[in-house]
Amino acid sequence: MLSERGTDRGNPFDSLTLNSDHSRSRSRSPSSDSPFEQVVRGRGSRARSRGRGRGRGRRGRGRGGQRGGAQAQPVENRAHLAQQSRETRDTQLQERVSLLSEEDLRFTVLEACRSQPSLMFTILNRTSLQPNNPVHPEENNRNQPSWCRCSFCRDMPTEQERVCCRQLPNNCHSRLPDFSNVVLDALVLEVAIRYRNNFMAQQNADDDYNKCHRYAAYRQYSLWTHGHLGAGNTIPSCCVWRIRDTYPEHSGQYVGYVGGRFG
Repeated sequence: MLSERGTDRGNPFDSLTLNSDHSRSRSRSPSSDSPFEQVVRGRGSRARSRGRGRGRGRRGRGRGGQRGGAQAQPVENRAHLAQQSRETRDTQLQERVSLLSEEDLRFTVLEACRSQPSLMFTILNRTSLQPNNPVHPEENNRNQPSWCRCSFCRDMPTEQERVCCRQLPNNCHSRLPDFSNVVLDALVLEVAIRYRNNFMAQQNADDDYNKCHRYAAYRQYSLWTHGHLGAGNTIPSCCVWRIRDTYPEHSGQYVGYVGGRFG
């Protein structure tokens, strides 16, 4: 009786097997009307037709065109356009400057130098080139080396250190007010020393006050005039001795110029 009732009710596993067999038979049937299968087939055939018909022909033509001489032409055109753009910019700048009055021009130059102090060196170079620029006779009669022009340099032990700022005496870098503020001011140097120690992750191991501030002044001048530290930034003799006179070495013996990445 138990077996008959179980047979009448039906085995659930048998029904699952029949359903799975029926689904497999439908999937194997070539005449299946499933819309999903039709969409997949349509997409696949369409994608394959696109890939076969479009890729090779156009790519082949594109590669051939890029390898030819037509590729160098746009590069030359870009360089020519960039040159024209620079020339146009300079022309427009000259036109705008010419519209300024003498008073406005002086005011503009002063404002530019205040916002960018290094522009002062451009003005000094231009004024020092003028032959009629006044020279103070008492400064010009100083006993300076033959390679000095500003009359404030002193002889240096090596050829590399025998450098002058090449300015007239009244334009000497070591006598500028900015030199006193940027290079010699003790508070400015103290902040510069702390910033460098923090950047280099080191403590101020040297307790020699004058030595620390003297080296900091050398770095300040290099940053002020060159914009960076490193080899090749030789400091003029006039500026070196102005720094040494402000922060002298007790023994009177100085190391001299030593090039380095961070000064």
